Amino acid sequence: MASKQGTACLIFFIAAKFLSPESFGDFGYLMAVVSLLIIICDFGFSTAVSRFVAEYKFKESEKLNKILFSISIVTIGISTFVSAIVVLLGGRIFKENYRYILYLLPYLFLMPLTSIADGVYRGLKQFRKLALISLIVGIVSLTASFLLVSRYHLMGAILSQSILYFLMAVALFAFQKNFTTRFDKSTVAEVARYAFVLGIASVAYFLYSRVDILILKQFGYVVEIGYYEIVNRIFYMLIIPFAILGQVIAPNTVAYATANDFAEIKDKLKKYAAFCLGIGLILSASLYLGIPLILKTALPAYYTPECLLIVNTLLLLLPFKVWGATLGQGFIFPGGYAKILMITTLTGGISNVFLDYVFIGAFGFIGVFWTTLIVHSVAILTGTIYFYTKVSASSSVQENRKNSQ
Repeated sequence: MASKQGTACLIFFIAAKFLSPESFGDFGYLMAVVSLLIIICDFGFSTAVSRFVAEYKFKESEKLNKILFSISIVTIGISTFVSAIVVLLGGRIFKENYRYILYLLPYLFLMPLTSIADGVYRGLKQFRKLALISLIVGIVSLTASFLLVSRYHLMGAILSQSILYFLMAVALFAFQKNFTTRFDKSTVAEVARYAFVLGIASVAYFLYSRVDILILKQFGYVVEIGYYEIVNRIFYMLIIPFAILGQVIAPNTVAYATANDFAEIKDKLKKYAAFCLGIGLILSASLYLGIPLILKTALPAYYTPECLLIVNTLLLLLPFKVWGATLGQGFIFPGGYAKILMITTLTGGISNVFLDYVFIGAFGFIGVFWTTLIVHSVAILTGTIYFYTKVSASSSVQENRKNSQ
């Protein structure tokens, strides 16, 4: 994950280095649009695959080899449908950005396929093989992206994203032996029911995160989109280890939930929450001193009062984001409580859009980031309390049953 997502982040920094702040803002806007389309194409399947692979490994091994091919066929079909709509209607919707969106259409197929294959590796705990594939592909992709962005600028940045995920998808499928080319309707139906909830949560998550970029674009804050992407990518790279931690925890959480051992989940939840929040506070304090030096040295075009204001505002959110990554990946999704995330993110997403328009009208671009700070922290706290309450209740029921026996 660090190699794959880290490479994608580094491609953004390469783009920031070679593009003007205005062009880099356009690049951030294009990737935000495509991110929304990818959410529709994937619609929770990739995350659901990881959970069901881990479950099938314990209970229904005959379905294990069918899941990768079956779910991949479904996402290819959805991606084809979405791409056709973009081709037909994109000219009216995206106007001057339409041709760039067309070049990003392969991304709609490659990103979901890569995530699904990645989910199979994680569900099977094949972390070493996954890390090796991602590292080799990442090195090749970074070299290609440096050459493309330096020569072709915005178009090179767009092509770099497709190259990364094309190579990743080919490698992940080529080295995964646990699948057959047989389409299984029952497997798709079972995964789809859980994926639907995750898909709703993903759309909601877009509303309280990436939608900020679309709103900034609507109000003409293109350069500020570039500032947002710089800060967002720095934070994202720092959060990667905690998302990895969550994905390593996930198969164990599935095992505990399958065995109805909710007391163990509750105990792990408290320990990891304290650990993640503590590390998050240390990171925030370090970045308060470190990011200005990084920007001044590596990206002087972004060493501005506006960018630093965004940094300092979002640093208050970082400890919550660190814990939120581990909570979702390690506990809520694999524990079978995806509805919790759907409810908190959907509520947060609607609140975020509403407050974005209110605050940006009253305070300018910084209002968007104040909204992010408020909505994200409240959503993560609410999700933690809600999950802990559910697990505690299940643990009490299980304990009562043992005592009665």
